[in-house]
Amino acid sequence: MEQELIIKAKSGNQKAFEKLTKKYLPKIYRAAYFFVHNLEDASDMCQETFLRAYKHIHRFDERRSFYTWIYTIMKNLSINHSKRSKKHQAGEAVENCLPDTLYNPEVQAMDRENNDLLLRGIENLPPMFREILVMKTYNDMSYQEMADALDIPIGTVMSRLYTARTKLKELIASLEGGK
Repeated sequence: MEQELIIKAKSGNQKAFEKLTKKYLPKIYRAAYFFVHNLEDASDMCQETFLRAYKHIHRFDERRSFYTWIYTIMKNLSINHSKRSKKHQAGEAVENCLPDTLYNPEVQAMDRENNDLLLRGIENLPPMFREILVMKTYNDMSYQEMADALDIPIGTVMSRLYTARTKLKELIASLEGGK
């Protein structure tokens, strides 16, 4: 199904590209947020990502994953944006960046503090480890997709992910201790 949409999009079918956009927009948005730390900027990164992907869809190699291609576009745009603009709005609502869940209101209230702690921990990780953790946890990317997007071997992906999780546990423990 996705391959058909890609082929149609490459031949100029705008509706096919819109379907691809709709499928991947939430994942790209969450990933962009963790690069730029700002909801408005993440939205801008998404818009620019899909605009560039649409303009350059003819360059897309159908043997590759479409998601890793647009992820790479978003990552490069976000890194360039972050270099130009060092703003970070503390205290911004990030509920939309969390994985979709079916919590009831009582569970949401109980988990809010844990989610905030987790997000603070992730944001305090070095960029290399934050990125790999976000790719796996929030975007549910496979090891192969992560390896392709980062242009590194799968073994390196696994090693970085292990290290990221270990560092996150340490950060959360230190954040909990400093309440």
